[in-house]
Amino acid sequence: MKKFLPLLFVLILISCSEKKNPEKIENKTDNSVIEPDILSPYNEDNNIDSPAFYDNGSRGMVLATAKGTHKLVIYDAETGDSIGSYGDFGRKFGEFKRPNGIWVIDSLCFVVERDNHKVQVLKLPEFETIGIFGKFKLIKPYGISVVRTADIPVSSEARATSDYDYRIYVTDNYETEDEQLPADSALYRRVSVFDMKIRNEDNDIITKFRNFIGPTEGEGRLKVVESIYADPANDNLLVAEELEGAGKTMIKVFDLDGNFKKNIGEGLFKSQAEGIALYKCDDKNGFWISTDQSKESNIFHFFDRRTFEPLAQFDSGKLSNTDGIWLHQNPIGEHKAGQFIAVNNDGGIGIWDLGKLMDKLELSCE
Repeated sequence: MKKFLPLLFVLILISCSEKKNPEKIENKTDNSVIEPDILSPYNEDNNIDSPAFYDNGSRGMVLATAKGTHKLVIYDAETGDSIGSYGDFGRKFGEFKRPNGIWVIDSLCFVVERDNHKVQVLKLPEFETIGIFGKFKLIKPYGISVVRTADIPVSSEARATSDYDYRIYVTDNYETEDEQLPADSALYRRVSVFDMKIRNEDNDIITKFRNFIGPTEGEGRLKVVESIYADPANDNLLVAEELEGAGKTMIKVFDLDGNFKKNIGEGLFKSQAEGIALYKCDDKNGFWISTDQSKESNIFHFFDRRTFEPLAQFDSGKLSNTDGIWLHQNPIGEHKAGQFIAVNNDGGIGIWDLGKLMDKLELSCE
């Protein structure tokens, strides 16, 4: 295994720089514009897809997947400045081939590599690869959500494999040979589920494939997938259905075992449902945030965490075409309530002061 202990030091050296009526929301066309407080430097060559926040104890960093340059771009969370990158093109540990989804939890960074058909797991802050998985199950993987197995309610069937540390959900947007949407009968593996544990003595991982999620008929069919988010406290798994156009694109809700529950935002999303994030008020309550991805009118929608009632929305202004989003609820610099982070048109990120944003939207946990 490669070790990259001095990497963080090198990176620093190369541093460059009124709740609303739901009916009114659904019919509203003049969305309030709330510009980000911070915009990072812009580099369209990177083709940024998804961000994740990491706090190493001394500084907050945003790690973002760069599909175009096959690496992770690293931003200072307080300033938005680019402070370096990690990785290179290839198939070895520490190398990537079109990295797309990313998730950070417990000083672990999970990176989905679409064109290497796998997930690479890095230990932070060293950026040391401790293992890969999914190579023989994933075809064209995109998004990822990771939860601690201990957080899955004991009463849930999904808790059965309790000797593993993490449950991992990966979306797989495989196509036919001529790059068309597969027949409904072939949509059964739109989400792959894995369990993973860390062998502390060897500092590597053991993974186990659990099952596929993907109804092939009915409302639960997943046709175009990427963004995904698991909420074990409420036994919910949200997957963005990214078929373009009003009435086609929405968020689909399953339980953690893959049983379809309901659609949310059907008709509310006008362009393409995309990145999903969760604002937690307590163990079970809070707000879902999801993107209606557009270059012309990029909208963020807020829903109640448990009822999925639409509560608020805003237009991101100069920040557009958002793929992935991330929410960090701990203080970082002057942002005492945390940050809301969104990709900006493939070339960078935008950051909102989370406390100020929630105040402007008149949303609170009280």
